[in-house]
Amino acid sequence: MTNIPFPSPPADSAEVIALRAEFRAFLDQQLGHRTPRQRSDNWYGFSREFSLAMGQAGYLGMTWPKQYGGHERTAFERYVVVEESLAYGAPVGAHWIADRQSGPSIIKFGTEEQRETILPRIAKGELAFGIGMSEPDSGSDLAATRTKAVRDGDLYRVTGTKVWTSFAHEADYVILFCRTSGTPADRHQGTSQLLVDLKNTPGLTIKPIIDLAGQHHFNEMHFEDAAVPAKNLLGAEGDGWNQVMSELAFERSGPERFLSSIELMYQLIAMLQGKDSDAAQITLGRLTAQLAVLRRLSRSVA
Repeated sequence: MTNIPFPSPPADSAEVIALRAEFRAFLDQQLGHRTPRQRSDNWYGFSREFSLAMGQAGYLGMTWPKQYGGHERTAFERYVVVEESLAYGAPVGAHWIADRQSGPSIIKFGTEEQRETILPRIAKGELAFGIGMSEPDSGSDLAATRTKAVRDGDLYRVTGTKVWTSFAHEADYVILFCRTSGTPADRHQGTSQLLVDLKNTPGLTIKPIIDLAGQHHFNEMHFEDAAVPAKNLLGAEGDGWNQVMSELAFERSGPERFLSSIELMYQLIAMLQGKDSDAAQITLGRLTAQLAVLRRLSRSVA
């Protein structure tokens, strides 16, 4: 793989330089055989084997408490691992959502039983998560959610539809944003979140959404009186809006926003090498400058 340095003061510390070298060696060992085409699909590459190797090597749950299987490393150390994974074109899909936002949400809002049961398995690379927020015809208006969960003894009965759920057909769990009281007119009020077992929930149907490239990353999830254990409620009933705002913050400013297609940039550079074209070189320089600026902005909040 082409190795393009991105100078971005302040310089990495000796510890960070060592971590980069250590992790790059790990990636070479695990993924050195991958083709440029495979590397270009990193964000949507779903490999249980690779995620298990990441967990075994201590590269998942890096900032989490040790009592839940984490490693209590710094947020910037985790950033370095994420950045190097994406730059290498690693297939991160099987642990991406769980490590980035589902696990931290469970740490912040979950019960002790949920933390002890789920978090160590995420840190080992054993559990994959999806996001159950978007709904048909709602666009970006998350507060218009119509999926309803009604308490029935020690269960919630869930009815509704979610769309654009990445890897719902392969993941183990989804954190489902739903309405436990009131109506969509109540907006933020009356919303909650449930941990839904995608492999063992009666009344849940998962249908593929095929994209324009003919690939299956996204899904529609249909709940028809689906039975979800009441103990799977995340945090307090009615606290859903607060939780999703906290969860979505984990998506902001991450390196995936500009590194998910970096392999295409490598291939463009290789294609243009030796070409006598001012226009091509100017375009390439502009793209490289944009990447450098985006990286520095992302690092500033890491």
